[in-house]
Amino acid sequence: MIMDYCEQEIVEDKVQLHIGLQFEDEPDSLYVAELQLSDDGIVREWKLFFNGFDCSYIFRPEEREALIRFAAEQGVTIHENNET
Repeated sequence: MIMDYCEQEIVEDKVQLHIGLQFEDEPDSLYVAELQLSDDGIVREWKLFFNGFDCSYIFRPEEREALIRFAAEQGVTIHENNET
């Protein structure tokens, strides 16, 4: 994945993080990862949108790790909920 921006906003009292990205095998398609965060930075929900539509995509563990690293590089600390 190639990530190019990271924006944090509050929507309906929920913290969301939007990360713009492209997949290497689809270089002409721009996607937005929308991460729903708890107040302590735990990602509660991972979604992927293309042209405003939910792709119903399930991020692989290495993709989630890359998104967390990219957010950290942008100054936003988030982490996964590792409770099972």
